Amino acid sequence: MGRIPFLVCAPFFHASLGGLPGIRFVDGHPRKLNALLASGDIDCAPSSSFEYARNPVRYFLLPGLCTSGRGEVGSALFFSRRPWENIDGRSVALSAESDTSNVLFRVLCRFRFGVTPELRAADEGGDPEIEGRVMIGDAALREARIGNWPHRYDLAGIWESWRGNRLPFGLWMVRADAWENRRAAMVGYREHLLQSVSAFFAAPSGALETWDRAYPMPLPPAEALAFFPTKDYELGPSHEEALHIFFGLCREAGWLNADPPLRFARA
Repeated sequence: MGRIPFLVCAPFFHASLGGLPGIRFVDGHPRKLNALLASGDIDCAPSSSFEYARNPVRYFLLPGLCTSGRGEVGSALFFSRRPWENIDGRSVALSAESDTSNVLFRVLCRFRFGVTPELRAADEGGDPEIEGRVMIGDAALREARIGNWPHRYDLAGIWESWRGNRLPFGLWMVRADAWENRRAAMVGYREHLLQSVSAFFAAPSGALETWDRAYPMPLPPAEALAFFPTKDYELGPSHEEALHIFFGLCREAGWLNADPPLRFARA
């Protein structure tokens, strides 16, 4: 199983930090897990929505689970030295860790703001010519606290204010061959995930203490607690609508060949 060691994913994994019988966890950011899923090195992960859209015949989706938010998510951000509408032709570094956030940024540039920045690979060294940067996860939370950028945009919040629904950045994807060969294990793991999310929100302070021991948090405990009320982990009809809109815009831009159907792994 793929595991993303970002604070936003703590509800999924805090209950399994001590391990689960018969399961090996592999840690990595979403783009790494995308590659491991594609190669068959892992069976299942909370991976990028855009990875599913690129290869829908390769995967099934675990029902009822996603990584989304109500309004601002806080951990998928665009930092800029100038307002978004003024970045036309300016250099923007994309995230090295996320496919969905990078593509969402491009969608918003094209269809929401009508600008075409010069896109560059992630500049880990801090290229002084870069005038904007897409960041996700704990690194985005840390960068926001530092406050070096005069403009900060929450990608999820911009999408929801524009389209009126919540876009899942991550979907729980299981390889089709793993679903066929290890279906009972996958069904059981989905139940574990649902229980883990419920247990996390029933006692978040204790859950975060457990998480912090395994993965030191990018926020102080009080801020970490305040981070979660806007998060949304339940994949429902409005999320599915958002995905279809997002995939349709990607197709219109030429980044997808088709708007893929959502195929769910149902026992």
